[in-house]
Amino acid sequence: MRGARRLLTEVSRVALSLAFVLLVAISTAGIASPLFVAILVSAALAITTIGVLFPVSQLFSIAFANLIAVYAAIFSVFVEKIFGGVDPAILGVAFCIPLVFFVVGCWFKRDEVRAVVAHPALRSQRRVFGAFAWLLPVAIVGIVVLSLSQVVERFASSEQLLLGAMVMIGLIVLTVSRDVAIFLVDTGLLFEEFFFRVSRLAIPAFAFLTFYSLLVILFAAAYRLLSEYSDGPHFQIATEPRGLSISEALYFSIVSISTVGYGDIVPVSSFARLLVSVEVICGFMLLIFGVSELLEYTREHRRIREERASRTKPKAKRAARTSRSR
Repeated sequence: MRGARRLLTEVSRVALSLAFVLLVAISTAGIASPLFVAILVSAALAITTIGVLFPVSQLFSIAFANLIAVYAAIFSVFVEKIFGGVDPAILGVAFCIPLVFFVVGCWFKRDEVRAVVAHPALRSQRRVFGAFAWLLPVAIVGIVVLSLSQVVERFASSEQLLLGAMVMIGLIVLTVSRDVAIFLVDTGLLFEEFFFRVSRLAIPAFAFLTFYSLLVILFAAAYRLLSEYSDGPHFQIATEPRGLSISEALYFSIVSISTVGYGDIVPVSSFARLLVSVEVICGFMLLIFGVSELLEYTREHRRIREERASRTKPKAKRAARTSRSR
C-alpha cells in the first residue's frame, strides 16, 4: 500500500512537471510551431534519457523537467529581444543544442553524476549557492550576444549568431554537467522540502480558506440583497449605476476582501460603502490572525517533534549500551 502510494506521488509529480513544460511551450511558442515541437520532443527525449542513465532518482528527472520549462521561457525572451526574424526551424534547432550537450555531458561523466544523484543530500547554504556558479558564464554569453547583436549583423546573419551563441552555451553546459547535476539535485530537494512543509499546513490552511470563503459568501449575499431589495442604485459598473448579480457580487466580494480594488465595480451609496469598509477590515484582520495561527501551528509541531526526538535518543543510547554489554 505504501509503495503504491509512493509510486502514485512520483507519477503525479512527473505529470505536473510535464504539464508545466507543455504550458510554457504553448505560451512561448504557440501550437504547431517548430519551436513548440522542439521544446516538447527535446524535453521528452532528454527526460527519458536522464531517467535511463540515473533510474535511482525520480527527483532528478522532475527538477530537470522544471529546468527545461524555465529555460524555454528565458530562451523565448532572448529570441524575442534579439532574434525576432530568425526562421522558426532554426529556433527549434538552437533550443535543442544545450540540452543535447547536457545529456552528452551526463553520459561521459555518468559515474560522477550518478554518485551525486544516487545519494541526494541537501547541502549547506554556501554549497547550494555554489551550485549556481555555472549560470554565470551562461549569463555572460547572453549579455555579450545582446551587446554585440547589432555589430555582428554586419559580418554574420542572425541565424549564425544565434547558433553560435547556443553552441557556446552548450559547451559550457557540457563542461560543467556535474555542477548542473548538483544544481538539479539541490533544486529537487528544495522542492521536496517545500512541499513537505506545505503538506503539514494542510489542516490550518483548510480552516483558514473555509473561514475566508464564508466571509466572501456572506458579504456577497449582503451586496446582492442590497441590490435586489432596496431602492436606488448602490453600485456603479462601467459608469452604469445598477444592482449586482450574484456572480458580480461574489467577484466584488473577493476583490474587496483581498483589498485589490480593481475599480470596475464601485460602491456609490453610503450603506454600500459601509459594507465594503467592514469587509476590507474583516479581510485584513483575518489575514493577520490567519498567518499568526499558521506560524503558531508550525512552531507547535516543531516543538512536539523535538520533544519526541529528545525522548527517543536516550532509549537508543540505552539499547546500544545493552547490545554492547551482551
